[in-house]
Amino acid sequence: MKAIRMLTGISDSKGEPIRPAIPAGRLFHGFLNAAPDAVVIVDGDGMIVQVNSQTEKLFGYPREELLGRPLEVLMPERFRGTHAGKRRAFTADPQPRSMGRGLDLFGLRKDGREFPIDVSLSPLPPEAGILIASTIRDMSAQRCLENELRERTLELEEADRQKDQFLAVVAHEFRSPLAVLTNLAHILRSPQADAAAQQRAVDALGRQTTHMVRLVEDLLDVSRVRRGDVSLRRESVDLWTVFSKAIEMGLTLIESRKHHLEVAQFPEPLWVSGDPTRLIQVVSNLLTNAAKYTPEGGIIWLSAAREDGAVAICIRDNGVGIPREMLSRVFDLFTQVGSGGGSRAGGLGIGLTLVRRLVELHGGTVQVASEGLGHGSEFVVRLPSLLAQPIAPPMA
Repeated sequence: MKAIRMLTGISDSKGEPIRPAIPAGRLFHGFLNAAPDAVVIVDGDGMIVQVNSQTEKLFGYPREELLGRPLEVLMPERFRGTHAGKRRAFTADPQPRSMGRGLDLFGLRKDGREFPIDVSLSPLPPEAGILIASTIRDMSAQRCLENELRERTLELEEADRQKDQFLAVVAHEFRSPLAVLTNLAHILRSPQADAAAQQRAVDALGRQTTHMVRLVEDLLDVSRVRRGDVSLRRESVDLWTVFSKAIEMGLTLIESRKHHLEVAQFPEPLWVSGDPTRLIQVVSNLLTNAAKYTPEGGIIWLSAAREDGAVAICIRDNGVGIPREMLSRVFDLFTQVGSGGGSRAGGLGIGLTLVRRLVELHGGTVQVASEGLGHGSEFVVRLPSLLAQPIAPPMA
């Protein structure tokens, strides 16, 4: 047994094997490479004397290209000028500390790409000379999560703001017709009201209830579209029929504001594939929008033409126009553009939102253009075109 122990390893006085000592350099190097973060060790002059394998992966440099080079090679140019002073300040008071708190620190990869980092500094034992270990952590994933959380917070704040705005707008829009209905109820109950007064009250009652029903239907439509509960009943639709029904729906408002409506005749029949009810709603909402935002006696133009495989529907007016900064927001929910940015034209601010959602469901697009306040506006809806009227099957 003694001979076997001597062959297999060094034994102590009791005959127990003694494990050979691991060199300190190997142990330290193994510790560095086991670290989850990049570790860069620099001397008092800021020269790199050691890096671990995580540093090579993170910055894209092989170890040999970093040893003996200044630490600043791993940071963007804008940080290098002040870094030497900060390094000297740390050397004067070498205490473990984190550099990333409250700072936007970035590392620089060999390929020139920057990425956010967090840095912790630790002085090494003084017998090794002035050596500083920098532990560098890639913060890209965390910053991405922070940005997503920040964006989500802003979205929630905007949703809360829109909710408050929605409640205020709904209360405003329903208050007026409800007040009218209350007055009409008094008139209809009054024994002094003659037949003519009662008939006027009945007519006004019909108008106000129709208006309130339209408001409720728009609210329900927005909710359905946002949930994806709207399905289109597609068929081949003659666009002139859509125009006729839409004009009929918006004619009361157009006439009450003494507008002049010009409708251009089509040079050829225009057919599209879509839900006729929803397409009528699209054109009607755009006509109503033009009528609301055009002063009395204004002009509204309605036209359509074939354009690059699509049918382009154009609704143009000489109304109040839209400021440039609002062009990208006019289709947002509850957004309204007032004359001079102050007054409101009435409504819930959901008509254009419905227009965009319904047009997109048809595979089309809607765009708005305006030269600014006082210069009118133009809305163009483009829908996929059918080249000709579909041929009906022969009757039996």
